[in-house]
Amino acid sequence: MAQSMGTHAQRTAELGRHIFVYSNIRTNQVIYSLTRTLRNNAALRQLPFLGKKTVPATLRKDLWQPFATISFPSPFQGLKALHKLREYRKLHELSYPLELIQDKGGRLLGKKARGKVLMNQKANSVADIAAVLKGQDGDLGKALKEKESLGVVGVNQPMPKRGTLRKAQKLEAKIAELEKAETERVKIEWANILDAEFAESWPDSVIHDGLAVSRHTAPSPEQVDNVKPRAEVVL
Repeated sequence: MAQSMGTHAQRTAELGRHIFVYSNIRTNQVIYSLTRTLRNNAALRQLPFLGKKTVPATLRKDLWQPFATISFPSPFQGLKALHKLREYRKLHELSYPLELIQDKGGRLLGKKARGKVLMNQKANSVADIAAVLKGQDGDLGKALKEKESLGVVGVNQPMPKRGTLRKAQKLEAKIAELEKAETERVKIEWANILDAEFAESWPDSVIHDGLAVSRHTAPSPEQVDNVKPRAEVVL
């Protein structure tokens, strides 16, 4: 019992180390998950209503396949990235240029065609992942400047203002996580390594590799080294 509780606590603490990205084989819709297996309700909440039949009543797992797995040096970094990725995707699906849903003559596409265009988020998702990882490159510098602005020499010193000590302690923990991330690299394993080219550029700190063959459930990151990947290409 104690061992089971310890294992569960360890998994909870590690939540965020990996982001599992799934894509729909028919529509190219994209879902982000912190777990290898998609959970019906949590996954469906990520899909916005874009017209009739754009959000299914239940998730058909045979229509969703692993698209990529992003592995981070720390859970903190992964959870922050996931939050930004979901924000970006919502913008793509609910706030978009008018010409995206117009034909060559400038007329609005029909509801069905419009929904099809807006559901296709594969290319946008790759570009978003690159943008989020680029943004994280400067997080350590920002945290250090914020700590400096507090005027705190050490977090154990008495603070003249209420709440400053707590804020400084949180910053110390954040800086420790970011410093760890500086010494390790983010790794992205792709079902199709060529999908990485949807992004204009990638940070130098990112490693690209092929994802092990898997039909409906992403392979365990801990087992990736023991199976043959689809590709071993570094961009």
